[in-house]
Amino acid sequence: MALFLPFIFGFTTSFLGMLAPSMLNITSVKISIERGKINATKFALGVSIIVLVQAYVAVYFTKYLKENPDFIQILQKIALVIFVLLSMYFYREFKKENKNTSEFKQKCKDTFLIGLLLSLLNMFAIPFYYGITMVLNKAGWLQLSQNNILLFVIGSAIGTFMLLYSYSSFAKFIQGKSKKTSNKLDLILSFLTGFLALVTLVKLF
Repeated sequence: MALFLPFIFGFTTSFLGMLAPSMLNITSVKISIERGKINATKFALGVSIIVLVQAYVAVYFTKYLKENPDFIQILQKIALVIFVLLSMYFYREFKKENKNTSEFKQKCKDTFLIGLLLSLLNMFAIPFYYGITMVLNKAGWLQLSQNNILLFVIGSAIGTFMLLYSYSSFAKFIQGKSKKTSNKLDLILSFLTGFLALVTLVKLF
């Protein structure tokens, strides 16, 4: 079971991190409703491929700094800032769509390509995985060996895919209920990242 913990951590953090309504989730719902589930699945695959790269970059960067003890406190302070910003981000209701992105989605017919490009626009992905990896490693739950990194990254990509696939599967239901549930989901993730920020702050003293 311990061998699969990195995969479980990657899957869980990615799934929860994508849970709140966002540009990617809402796009997945819209594609499912307007173009069908197959196109929504292609979109989810495109997003997940970019997440695979983003998670690897974040974990590799953490591993590099971990091998240099002088940077440990700097790493913790950066993670603290990241989690505070993420907590603030999730606390706000982020529902505005980028105008240029919306125009692009209407013109582009390749939903896989849309997934790739919109995932690249997700500027929170690398800081999110970087902060999560640092906390897990500092707690002794994630050793930064090559196998563990690979399992964590694959778990992150699959977690993202499954979350987006779930959104597309329940597109009509989500469309009718999203106004009632989005605030609750954002609040849950705000408390989660706020808690991680608190844990990181405690470790600094």
